[in-house]
Amino acid sequence: MSKIVGIICEYNPFHKGHKYQIDKIKELIPECKIVAIMSGNSTQRGELSIIDKYKRAEIALEMGVDLVTEIPFPYSSSTAEIFACAGVEIAMQLSCDTLAFGTENCDLEYLKSLADAIDSVKLEDAIKKELQDKSVSYIVAKERALSKLGFNNVLFANDMLAIEYLRAIRKKGANITPIAVKRTGAGYNDNSECEIMSAGAIREKFIKTGNLIGVPEDAQSHYDKSIEEKSLLDFEKSKDFIYRTALIIPKESIEGAFDSSKEIASIIKSVANDSKNGSEFYENLSTKNYTRARLSRVILYAIYSIKSIDKSPKFTILLGANEKGREIISKSKKSEIKIITKHSDSATLDKESTVLLEKGYELDKMHASLLLNPMDLSMVYKRKPIIK
Repeated sequence: MSKIVGIICEYNPFHKGHKYQIDKIKELIPECKIVAIMSGNSTQRGELSIIDKYKRAEIALEMGVDLVTEIPFPYSSSTAEIFACAGVEIAMQLSCDTLAFGTENCDLEYLKSLADAIDSVKLEDAIKKELQDKSVSYIVAKERALSKLGFNNVLFANDMLAIEYLRAIRKKGANITPIAVKRTGAGYNDNSECEIMSAGAIREKFIKTGNLIGVPEDAQSHYDKSIEEKSLLDFEKSKDFIYRTALIIPKESIEGAFDSSKEIASIIKSVANDSKNGSEFYENLSTKNYTRARLSRVILYAIYSIKSIDKSPKFTILLGANEKGREIISKSKKSEIKIITKHSDSATLDKESTVLLEKGYELDKMHASLLLNPMDLSMVYKRKPIIK
């Protein structure tokens, strides 16, 4: 029986580093089937994706993935812990026996020991002690506490996500073997141009030039067509929309959103009131204690009245599959998670999941309206999986 390897991803956009990861997995595990558990039209940074989720799924299938399912909103735009838990849950339900992820630090034993430490009472006590210094943010306090416990290695964004995947696998008792693939090229937050650029650098270059570089040659035609059809996100329009929403949405709605507080609501309203446009708003949307990603996520939660998030999604949306992928779906029909292929499938969900699915459709409509060439919003409910 062939291995089923899960990749929790965003592919925003799919670039050469992603192709390298897929090729490496196939080198390590020949004849495996690969499942991409991918963010939809909202990402973990609390931003909208550069390209529609179905187009990203189509590209992923052509680049070597067999099945693409969605991490639905709001899980796709949540903390690393919730994002990872949602991804691992979907991987479990789709019978993945392996989870591959890119990291700067490929020492799995070290990462596992870090995951154990993060869940320990000792670390909690150390963080509380560091936070007695009111000038220290939680992130800095956590880093200092880990350092004092002997974890002195510098951790990058992908390392932190890897740790969350390991924590989720352990907490859920998942029979999943983790595989760390060494990240090559530019780092997660490195916006420089090089052979293997980060997704952030590719997006930044697109905003400045209107061109998408750093993508696999075999996928370039897809991106060229998207540019020609203007079916990519209008970043300026998107920023202005979120900025104006932050201006008019009641402070109480922001305060009552998931992962928010009175302080966070005050910061968002203050930055909005002090900004002249969306670009200026985003430029100033971060503080010593709160990252831009967290504040952006809170705004999305406020827009869609997300007040809490269950760590285990009860559904996933099928975005694309080839023959091997369809075999995985067929074997997963008895799993606990519902696989949504069309809007009418919402009738199979419980009330809470139905509400979340509908909010996901509403977000998809917002995304469609903010493309360079806005899509007919009625089509959002008519989209079908990409079948190869």
